Amino acid sequence: MSGIAMDNLKYLSLIAAAFLLIGSAVWSVQGKIHQLNGEKQYWQVQAEQLPLAAKSVNLPGLLDLPKLIEECQNIFKEQAIQVISANLDRLGEDNNKSAEQSSGLNYALFHFKLKGSWSGIEAALNKIEKNSGQSIQLQEVRLNSESSDVALKIYFYEPDKPL
Repeated sequence: MSGIAMDNLKYLSLIAAAFLLIGSAVWSVQGKIHQLNGEKQYWQVQAEQLPLAAKSVNLPGLLDLPKLIEECQNIFKEQAIQVISANLDRLGEDNNKSAEQSSGLNYALFHFKLKGSWSGIEAALNKIEKNSGQSIQLQEVRLNSESSDVALKIYFYEPDKPL
């Protein structure tokens, strides 16, 4: 009888070991699913907090700014306006939200020194502002007979920026 009991004990221990392995595998998978659900909820909240203006416009990233400045310079050249200089004045954060609710929306303020006709400058600025694919805002324009100064505020989005 002890031989049958030993065989039963072996089978029971094998079954218990199999259940233990299956249980630990299911537990780790459940933990990963729970973690991914948490991340999904976090990103859904982030997407809901994104301002509507940022959702409707495909905002560039910080690394896209040089390309945008080059596009602005090309628009000025199309209007026969000479770009004497283009300088980054400052980078800033969107102040519409508190620090705890940072939206990741930032801006870069660029100053352009231009030479050319006022009507050409006005036409180029209208084209830059009306470009629906970007979020560029005209901040300041000073027209002089020698050279003109223009400040453009270019919005960009940094979703991975730490709070």
